[in-house]
Amino acid sequence: MDDEEWLTSMLPIKPEWEYHELCLWSPFIQETVDNIAKSMKEDGFDERETILIYEGKILDGRHRYLAAIKSGVDPIFEEFRGSREEAIKKVTKKQVNRGHWHPEAKEFFYAKRAEAIGVRENGSHKRFEEGVTNVIATPSQQEHADDLGVTRETVNRWEKDRKDIVADPELSEKAKTPEGYQEAKKVVKQRREKQKEAINNTVAPKVIDLNAIARNKKETDIRSVGPAFVGLMETLCTKFDEEDIKRELVAFMHPDPLGLKAEALHKMSDILNELREDFSTEIAKKHLN
Repeated sequence: MDDEEWLTSMLPIKPEWEYHELCLWSPFIQETVDNIAKSMKEDGFDERETILIYEGKILDGRHRYLAAIKSGVDPIFEEFRGSREEAIKKVTKKQVNRGHWHPEAKEFFYAKRAEAIGVRENGSHKRFEEGVTNVIATPSQQEHADDLGVTRETVNRWEKDRKDIVADPELSEKAKTPEGYQEAKKVVKQRREKQKEAINNTVAPKVIDLNAIARNKKETDIRSVGPAFVGLMETLCTKFDEEDIKRELVAFMHPDPLGLKAEALHKMSDILNELREDFSTEIAKKHLN
């Protein structure tokens, strides 16, 4: 297809355009359509703000497209040529620059974006896509924050909620719309409050000197250590901020000239990961409800 044929296919005589999935991540505001339509009647379609087409659907410019139809002005289209990741970046930049997002809309956009291209807290992990030879870096929380014009703390908070929602199939299904996502967040918040309340009302386990056990395991019953350790973990993970826990663990790890602390931490991480896999989501739900 040459340029002239492609431009012809972009003309408004084509049946009503569909919106790309990425376009629907952004909120629809009828007032914006009305304001743009009023401007178009007076000044025509702004050639600097073309409607982007990607994979045969509108990627960016839903409001301008509807405004053009309402005002009787011929819309101007432009095809976006790039990868899916580049398309997501493009939409993000355009939406942030317009600055008409409310906080809930921006959070929903982040959740969809993180689901599509991933998110990492730290490190330099990269993901590989089948059939793709180049390596694609998964954005860090800070990179997501920079692209969306928010702080890393905000993204960290959004990510915690997103993970809890995705972990529950019922909530994940509910969260497919902006309104549903906010409803799912309310459920997550209620569950956390119930969990904290249950832990606060739990009778504290018998105090055990874990340091003494570490020094000498002679005549120590491992059955008494488990509850004490679990109680400690529950307290840490529900009453303290994640950053505070990380800071204290980092302080604990130094100095470690023989690497014994690091080895112990890795071993415990492996044990906890195995337990988490065995502890199914359904069992977890029963304990929370």
